[in-house]
Amino acid sequence: MPSYDVLIIGGGNLGLWTAYHLAKRGVQRIAICERYWAGFGATTRSAGIVRQQGGSETAVKLGKWSRQLYQELGRELGLGSGFVEVGYYVVASTPDERAAFQELVALRQRCGIENVWLEPDELRQRVPFVDWSRYEGATYTPDDGFVYPHIVARNITYAVLRAGVALFEECTVEEIEPLSSGYRVRTTRGTFEAERVVNAAGPRGARRIGALLGIDVPVSAARHQIVSFPERPADLPPAFPMLFVLAKGYYLRPDEQGVLLGMSNPEEQPDPTERFLLEFDWDYFERLRPDWEAAIPALRGLRLGRAWTGSIDYTPDHLPIIDEPRHGFYVLAAGGHGMMWGPALGMKMAELILDERVSELPAEEIRLDRFREPGKVRDAIALPFPTR
Repeated sequence: MPSYDVLIIGGGNLGLWTAYHLAKRGVQRIAICERYWAGFGATTRSAGIVRQQGGSETAVKLGKWSRQLYQELGRELGLGSGFVEVGYYVVASTPDERAAFQELVALRQRCGIENVWLEPDELRQRVPFVDWSRYEGATYTPDDGFVYPHIVARNITYAVLRAGVALFEECTVEEIEPLSSGYRVRTTRGTFEAERVVNAAGPRGARRIGALLGIDVPVSAARHQIVSFPERPADLPPAFPMLFVLAKGYYLRPDEQGVLLGMSNPEEQPDPTERFLLEFDWDYFERLRPDWEAAIPALRGLRLGRAWTGSIDYTPDHLPIIDEPRHGFYVLAAGGHGMMWGPALGMKMAELILDERVSELPAEEIRLDRFREPGKVRDAIALPFPTR
């Protein structure tokens, strides 16, 4: 029976980066069990936004570290990192958002992020393709950007295989049995034993894997929709900055020679299915279209190149879980920001496993037991998710 020091369930961005950081710190016997293929699920269906302008201390720091780690891995491998720096405007639509966003600027600056508040008059000069009469202003960070998901999935998969990690694809975990020391994990590709097990199973598996040991993991899946316009309008510069209209739940970024637009419906309900290929909601797309066409007139009438859906994992407060609820059994969840925070979440999970602590992050923003009481902290800068 194969035996490992750490067995990670889930070969998406979180599980792969956890394996990478463990291997870099000297752990030699690491295995990943992925029921489909590395990066197959939510990872490569995402839009790849990497934003440091979070709404809590944890959100800010994880965004900062992940941006750095994506670039460092590219240099380490001698490959393109997949990260593109274009800057990011997070737009305030109401006076309440204006006040909240201005308070967050100080938090981000304390965390070492270059972040400023800008009034509509200055924004008209900086970003003339947006109708700023609709908004109260925006925060801005110049070195935010995005990654191409397939490139970063390639890089981290290559990195873990190069480090000697055993990657078992098409390997569904069916049972986890506690032993006197460690766990026995039965899968469709055989039975393994491991001293430690990490549940990084994402929006489609984290709750199910936790339930195998009687642990409630409040992670659910919500549909997110993305469209890509193959041509860039002349009014938009080649590397135009990203834009996030938080109140409406949509964002804009460059995409190859065109434009990518992502959106989440605030009326979306949790998706209990095991499907990754979900129906695109064209009715909602058409309902939201007048808003972005009014805000960014250059998008009016553009032809679509692609349209797809992805599942985003979310927690009740949109913050991550980095915890060990049972000795030797760990839970890692992204709270709706898997691509944005994956590298840093893997780093912090490796720290928890090897150092038995998580440094620099407030415990009340990452521990699993925080959900026993009404949440005191939320990531205020997040897409709309279901309320249950």
